[in-house]
Amino acid sequence: MANTKMKIKYWGVRGSIPAPLTDKDVFDKIVAVVKDIRGDIQHLVSEELIREYLTTLPRCMIGTYGGNTTCIEVQAKDSPLIMLDAGSGAREMGNSLLPRIFSGQNLNQLSKDDAAKREVHLLLSHYHWDHLQGFPFFVPAFLTGQNKVTVNFYGKKDTRQRLSEVLSGQQQYPNFPVEWEDMPCDKVYHELSRLESRTLQIGSAKVTYQELNHPDEVFAYRIETNGKSFVLATDTEHRDHPDPRLVKLAKGADILYYDAQYTPDEYKGKKGMPKIDWGHSTYEWGVKNAIAAGVKTLVLGHHDPGRSDEGLEEILMSAKRFCDEQHSPNSLDIVMGYDGLEQYI
Repeated sequence: MANTKMKIKYWGVRGSIPAPLTDKDVFDKIVAVVKDIRGDIQHLVSEELIREYLTTLPRCMIGTYGGNTTCIEVQAKDSPLIMLDAGSGAREMGNSLLPRIFSGQNLNQLSKDDAAKREVHLLLSHYHWDHLQGFPFFVPAFLTGQNKVTVNFYGKKDTRQRLSEVLSGQQQYPNFPVEWEDMPCDKVYHELSRLESRTLQIGSAKVTYQELNHPDEVFAYRIETNGKSFVLATDTEHRDHPDPRLVKLAKGADILYYDAQYTPDEYKGKKGMPKIDWGHSTYEWGVKNAIAAGVKTLVLGHHDPGRSDEGLEEILMSAKRFCDEQHSPNSLDIVMGYDGLEQYI
C-alpha cells in the first residue's frame, strides 16, 4: 500500500433491503460445484489441490456477492476516514474498525494525522431506510472514554426535517432499544444545499456532491486526492441520454460505482411490471455514463434483493458485451460489486 492514494472497501452493495443467502441458495451452489468437479475429482488428492481448484470457479459457485445494503469505506491519503451511506453493511464495517481503535491506530490507515484519527465522516446519499438502517449497529458509535469517536454526518438540507431528526427517528421507541441521544459518540451535522454542485474539504480529500434523479432526490459524491478519484452514484435513474450532471461529476474518475439494479427488460416492463420512475438504473446506462465521462473502472452495484449470485454474473457478462458493442475509443473495466471487494488506486 506504499503508493496507494485511496483504498475503497465495499461493505454492502444490495439495494432496497438486506438479502441474506437461503438454504436453497447454498444447496444450489454445492450442486453446481459437485457437477463441475466430477471430471477432475480423481486429481484432487489433497486439500491444497482442492482449494486451488475452487479458486478457478466463479463467485456464484464458491462465494456470494453479499446481501448487505449500501455501505462503502474510503480511506483517502492524509484524511479522516470517510464512510458512504450506512446500510446494513455498516455493522461489519464498524466491527472491522474495533482492532484499530483498541490498538490506538488511526481509523484511516493511510493517514498519520493524530488530531483526526478518531473521526468518521459519513456522507449520506439520501435518507431511504436501506441507506441508514445499519448505523444503530455501528459499534464504534457506542464507545466511550479514550476510544470515543466523532461522527460527522453529511446529508441533504430539507425544510421538512433536520438531518439529526432523520437519524434519530429510526431509533425512537419502539423501533430500537437505544435512543439516538444515548449513543455516546460525538455527533456533528452538516446539511448540504441542493441543486447546485458544491465541494467540501475533508483532510486532503476534496469531496464534490451533485444532486441526481431519485424519489426525494439523491446526492452523488466524488472523492479525490493526490490525482485519484472515486465516484458514488447510487439510487439514480437515467432514461434517454447520459446525465450531464453525472458525466461532469465523474469526468476522468478512476472508479465509478453505479446503480444497476435492473436489467433493461425489467426496467421497461418486458419482464414483470415496469420500473420506470422507481429511481434506479441498468447496466446499460452505467456503461453509457461511464464511457461519456471517460471513467477507467465501472463498478455495478445496488443489486436487486431478488437477484441471485448467478443472475449477477449474467448481468456482468451482459454489461461487458454491451460495452464492447459501444466501440468506445477508451477501454472500460467493468466489475460486479460484492461485499468485501477492495480496490486500491
